This record gives sequence, structure tokens and C-alpha cells, in this order.
Amino acid sequence: MQTKQRGVHRMGVQSPLVLYLNTLLSVLILSLLFFISLAPLLALFVFEKGSPWQYLALLSPLLMIFILLPLRFSFAQAVTARYHHMPFTLKTAFSFSLYGEKVSEGLLYAVHIIKWMIPLIVACATMYYTFIHTIAFTDLISDIADFGTSATAVWNGFLQFFGGAKDALPGGFAEGIYAILIGLGLCVLLIIWGIVRTSAYRYIWAEATELDKNPHAEARRSLRGRRLKQLGIALINLALLAPALIVLYQLIQPKQATEDIAMQIATALTAGTVPEILIPYGKLAFVFFVCYLPFVPLRRILTGHFATARMRRQLYAAEAAQAGSIEQEPMPVLYEDKPAASLKKKS
Repeated sequence: MQTKQRGVHRMGVQSPLVLYLNTLLSVLILSLLFFISLAPLLALFVFEKGSPWQYLALLSPLLMIFILLPLRFSFAQAVTARYHHMPFTLKTAFSFSLYGEKVSEGLLYAVHIIKWMIPLIVACATMYYTFIHTIAFTDLISDIADFGTSATAVWNGFLQFFGGAKDALPGGFAEGIYAILIGLGLCVLLIIWGIVRTSAYRYIWAEATELDKNPHAEARRSLRGRRLKQLGIALINLALLAPALIVLYQLIQPKQATEDIAMQIATALTAGTVPEILIPYGKLAFVFFVCYLPFVPLRRILTGHFATARMRRQLYAAEAAQAGSIEQEPMPVLYEDKPAASLKKKS
């Protein structure tokens, strides 16, 4: 059994290159496990409706809850291990120690993310309800146009209230599409902000568990008054994500792809069939493995360093104070050079 040497000033046990490569390999394996956990969902499309084999899709959420979510916290343990003179190892990153705690914390994390997803779920449910209750394609176009007219009227009133544009903007089908996309975009931004707010917790949990502290209390202390810094870390992570977004934009050309998909959906709805959407798997794989995956270890290490900064400072101060008190204690005298005592007995 390897002895842990706790302390924030002992981090030279692993070179940065080895740390990066081990973290990259761990992220790659976790990504493959993520895709494997999604594979059972294919049963919904491969087998006929009503087939008992479609129940295989239930394996997907079970794998997410009992495998992937606990491994997120194991990965955090491996990242924070270097603050205690321990190297980042795959054994730690894929360890199922404290499995019950990791499952419960993973479920709590999922609940927090779902909380931020409620607006998007409501919006998608509303659009789906409108779609399935639309008898003709022309009625759907009319509903979108009416929604665009209402949204434009609200926007015109907002501008006129603040003395903005004097001419009212026209409303219609195009404005309805823009309003829907803007609404969905705001919902996605809300989810991203929720992920940013909860991204640091697993590293705080790993460090607090190592130090035998309450993770939830330490999370409140560690992030109190540091939300702006957390936003700054998120912006840095977004900059590290920029290469993947830029290359993906250049390869897929979203404007042309959106127009093509819109034409396919319109044609399919007119014919009463399900639209066939071609997904560029090759381009997506190139972006994932070349432009996205190599930057993930840097983002994880940066987030872990930010999340545990306050606890590490407190630990360093406590160790420094303890070392100072030990140095000030008088050392026992091993030998004292003085004249030998007289052997004559006193009369």
C-alpha cells in the first residue's frame, strides 16, 4: 500500500507531459464509455414498435447512473491526487472506491442539471404538442407566423417604450422561426450556465473527502465570493473549446446545412413522411478526436485547480503553522560539556 503524503507543496511526483498524457487517455476511455452507454438507445430505432427488445433502451440510463456518474468523481480524485504527492493514474481515475457516495453525488449532480434544463424541456414539449396536433402543414406554417407576429409585437413595444426604432418591424413566418431559435438558444445558454456552476463540485468533493471534511459545506465556502472568477475560468474553457467550434463551423457550414434540412423537413411534411437527415459522422469524428479531445485535459486540470484553491491554501497555512510550532519547541539535550562531578564525599 502506497503512503500518501499530504500537502500542497509536494507536487513534483509526475511531469506535466506524463500528467497530460494520462489525463488524455482517461478522457478518451470515458468518452468511449459514454458512447457505449448510449448504444442501447438504438433499440428504439432498430426494432419494430412494440417489440420487447426495445426495452434494451432502459440500459442506457442505468449505465449512466451506475457507471459514468461515479467515474466522474473517480476522475476528480485522480486529478486532485497530485496535490498530495500522488501521480494521476488510471487506477485512481477508474476506481469504484466509495461507490455508494459517488452514486449518490452523481444523482444529485444530475438533479441539479435537470433543474437548469426545465425551460428547454417545456419549450420542446410545447413544440412537439403543437406538431402532433397539427392536421395540415399549412396550419403549422400559420401557427409559426402567428407566433412570429406576437413576438415581433412584443419587441416593437419594448423598443418604443425605451424610445428606440420608430418604425414597427414586420411579423411573420421568418420572425417566428427566429423567435423560436432565439428562445431555444437562451434555454441552451441557461443549461450551460448551470453546468458551469456545478462543474467545480466534483473536485471539491474529492479534495474534501481526502481531508475528511463535509463536501457540501466546503463547496459553499470554496465558491463563496468567487463566482466571477468561476465565470472567468468558464471563459478560458470556452476559448479552449473554440478550435472545435471553428473547425466544425467551417466543415459543416451551418447556414447551408440549415437550409437543406429545412427543405427536407418541408418536403417530408408535405408528403406526410418522416424526414431523412444525413449526419456527417466522418466530419464529427475528425472534430472530436483532433480539435476537441486534446484540449479536454487542460480544461479539467484548470477547473480542478480553481475548485480546490481555497482548501489548498488553508491546508498549506495549517501545515506551515504546525511546522513553525514544532521548530520552536526546545530540543532535548543529548550531551552537555561541563566539568565532571567530584568523586570526594562531602564530610
